[in-house]
Amino acid sequence: MNEQTVDEVLAAESARCAAIRSQNFVELAKLLHPSLVHVHGRGNQDTRDSYMKYLTDVVEILDVQRGELKVLLYGDCAVMSGRQINTARARGTTEPILTIEAQTMQVWFRENGTWRQVAFQATPIGTPPPPPIPVRPSR
Repeated sequence: MNEQTVDEVLAAESARCAAIRSQNFVELAKLLHPSLVHVHGRGNQDTRDSYMKYLTDVVEILDVQRGELKVLLYGDCAVMSGRQINTARARGTTEPILTIEAQTMQVWFRENGTWRQVAFQATPIGTPPPPPIPVRPSR
C-alpha cells in the first residue's frame, strides 16, 4: 500500500473534520464531491447540498473526534473506516444536545489530484441518536 497516498487521504479527512469544527463551510464544500451521498446514523440521507444546508441551518457540530482509521486504496478511490464521535446542538441554542459515537465508512475519490469525499455512512454504537433536529424558523 502506498503510504504517501494513505497520508493524503488521512489529511483530507483531518481537513474535513477541522472545517466542520471551525464551521468553514467554503472549505468543507471543497472536500465534498458534488455527487456526495451522506447517510446519517438514523438512516436519513443527504446530498452535498442538503448536507451543507443541514450544517448551516439546523445543527451546529461543536466537535468531531476520530479514532484510528483504516484506509484501503483502489486506484483513485479510497475506502476509510473507523470510529467518530460528534458533539452537536441545534443552531440557535446554547446547550449541547447530543454526543453520538458511530462506526463510519467513507469513500474518497481522487480527481485532478484532489481527494474529495463521495460517500459517508454512520452506524451508531449503542443507543441510536434522536431523530434529526427540525429546522427552526429564523427570527
